[in-house]
Amino acid sequence: MALATIFLRSFAAPLNGGGFPPSFYIIHGAAILLLCALAVLMAFHIRLSKKAGRKLEYGNKLLLSFINAENDFIYLKDENYKYVIVNEAYARFCGRRPEELIGHDDYELFEKPLADIRRKTDTEALDGGRLTENIVDYRGNTSVITKFPVTLSNGRRGLGAHIRDITKERKHDKNQAKLLQRAGILIHLTSHEFKSAHEQLSYVLQQAVELTESKYGYIIYYDEDAKAFTPGLWSASVIQDCKIGSPSMEYPLDCTGLWGEAVRRRTHIIINDFESNPDKKGYPDEHIELKRFMSAPIVIDGRIVAVVGMANKEEDYEESDAMNLIMVVGGAWQAIQRKDVQEQLHYERNRYLQTLISIGDGVMITDETGTVEMLNGVAQKLTGWTSEEARGRPYREVFRLSHEDPSLTVEDPVEKVLKTGRIHELGNHAILTSRSGRTYYLEDSAAPIFGDGGVCEGVVLVFRDITQKREQRKKIEYLSYHDQLTGLFNRSFFEEELTRLDTERNLPISILMGDVNGLKLTNDIFGHVYGDELLKTLASVFRRTCRADDIIARWGGDEFVILLPKTSKKDAEGIAMRIRDDFASRQVRAIKGSISMGIACKTSLNQDISGVLGDAEELMYSVKTLERDSVTDEEICSLTELFYRSNPNEESHSKRVLELCEMIGAEMGLSGVELRRLKEAAYYHDIGKIIMQPEVINYKRPPSEQELADLKKHPVVGYRILNSSDRTVGLAEVVLAHHEHWNGQGYPKGLTGEEIPLLARIIAVAERYDRLKNSYDKSEADNAADIIKSEAGTLLDPQIVRILLGIIHPHAAN
Repeated sequence: MALATIFLRSFAAPLNGGGFPPSFYIIHGAAILLLCALAVLMAFHIRLSKKAGRKLEYGNKLLLSFINAENDFIYLKDENYKYVIVNEAYARFCGRRPEELIGHDDYELFEKPLADIRRKTDTEALDGGRLTENIVDYRGNTSVITKFPVTLSNGRRGLGAHIRDITKERKHDKNQAKLLQRAGILIHLTSHEFKSAHEQLSYVLQQAVELTESKYGYIIYYDEDAKAFTPGLWSASVIQDCKIGSPSMEYPLDCTGLWGEAVRRRTHIIINDFESNPDKKGYPDEHIELKRFMSAPIVIDGRIVAVVGMANKEEDYEESDAMNLIMVVGGAWQAIQRKDVQEQLHYERNRYLQTLISIGDGVMITDETGTVEMLNGVAQKLTGWTSEEARGRPYREVFRLSHEDPSLTVEDPVEKVLKTGRIHELGNHAILTSRSGRTYYLEDSAAPIFGDGGVCEGVVLVFRDITQKREQRKKIEYLSYHDQLTGLFNRSFFEEELTRLDTERNLPISILMGDVNGLKLTNDIFGHVYGDELLKTLASVFRRTCRADDIIARWGGDEFVILLPKTSKKDAEGIAMRIRDDFASRQVRAIKGSISMGIACKTSLNQDISGVLGDAEELMYSVKTLERDSVTDEEICSLTELFYRSNPNEESHSKRVLELCEMIGAEMGLSGVELRRLKEAAYYHDIGKIIMQPEVINYKRPPSEQELADLKKHPVVGYRILNSSDRTVGLAEVVLAHHEHWNGQGYPKGLTGEEIPLLARIIAVAERYDRLKNSYDKSEADNAADIIKSEAGTLLDPQIVRILLGIIHPHAAN
């Protein structure tokens, strides 16, 4: 047995890279040894005396009894491929008794296709003079066939074989692969940002076709109330093979065949013999011919929203196919619904992120002293040692384990197995330190290698890196309770804490709810990057102002809420004041921090905490309504002051344009109200340029193509700014149109002639004249009157041009 153990171990190590566990090769080695021993006994039989022959015959019977007890197939052939010895398991498989096989070859016993397969593998082993191993699929069964040459008693070489049926193992592996594939699809559905629900469903339909190994697939929408189907999605193979086109109309449930069967039964259906199915109602000649069919309803919140179907898998559909189909399509539907809810409620909901990372396992084999014998590729990568370098070294030198808590020690799995002779699994706190000093979190298990007499002669250690899995788990845990943008707690966590802290010992409990002012204006003018910056600035103010035990959360969009245990309303008002003052001292671009807040306090245990929260929210909205005009006016003033402070030339230009407009308006006989409106619009007409860099605004260099495009946006930006306040909303349309041209070639709307508001036409003339008169180009400045006169009727309103020239250059008016 010592020799047998060495022989088995020599096979277990090099062949383990083939994807089978070491025990698999040990079983095969045992069978090979039995056949070799049998061949040796046959050779000895010729030389022994009759007495020894009888003993050998007895030994042969014992050996035959041993191999007959084996469920795997074992046999020995002579040099002509005729059976010499077969075990009973193989004979039963062949449907014969063992003696009926002896002396015959495969072509005399089996169908030619099977005989050809066996003769091919026989020849490879016998002619090659080496051990061979093949995986053979035949009639739905999969076997691992190990064959090897054997020297017979006549001196010629025969052939030994060990055949193991791995059909169930293969099916199990396939099911596990499907589970991983399904998990990967679900992870992609929850982590990938799809442009639309249609794109998301198209993706999951294609994945479902591949997951179930189908050729065709579809998703049809269903309306429970109308009891009717509407067109959905078809896999690319359906569109390619079906010549009659996909349905484009509504189908009532009672007019459908198999489409509706899953709805009527409210469960999945599997049809693997489509031709004989009673639900088959036929189909047009140009329709796809169905052989196997599977359909399932997608049920969300107790209602069927769609039916998904698959067809023409090469093998029969199974229940696991239906479950996988329902999981991935149902998962996609739920992901779409979650996204819809997020958009409707305007606050972030946590995405459910399911993490399953498939990592190759590392394998290390040691002898009974703990000396390393072999590392596979993954083990080499994780430990930093090559197999050659590690061989012969103590395993602790190569496999350096420690506990994630430096004050604790981790149990040594190899030592444990060598002492107990039992399988040992490591906890999830173990850290492997590689040769380079890099650390990995591990999951592992160690198993003994038993030799002669059941003595442990070594250890097989299988381990995997779970570092990324741990990091992702921590990230998921963090995101499940935090707002991703601000890092504050989210609404879900706040609601849990609101319930948890609603106790008598925390009274009084104050709730402060706030709404950021100016967020929409910031987004409209400077973009969402700066809007996000405004929210993050407020979050930092909250953190500085509040106490460590206070619960600060982003309630949704531009709303925040703070839970203040053991805080009176007066103290909460002091906190609110500090928040307002701190936030007001900060500025994002030209927007000063401003927040409207409401405060409510629970002082007795019988008060409903949800009602207190509602009171704080109602007060916040009341304050925001009352402060709206003053806040927006202050924001516009702040923008204007910053713009003119950064661009003094623009302020001078606006004042000159105002004066010119006042003269033109008076000459045209505008009313006092209209004249005042004209002057205000003239003062604000270029406020939208606040988004531009000063060197571009002041024409110190020619603008780039992108800067010129941005410059043309300033009427729209100015419109947004002025439209945000009731005081300036009447100026917005005038500012928006002041770069429209009389001939319709202006921007942003391309208005023509008198479609352009009168006040905008007046500003356009005054603005153009002032730009020319104060140009860096002396020729433009000297000829400003002539230039605008030439542009009358094309760029500018000719009547207003004549009025302006009549005021400032009477000789040029005609």
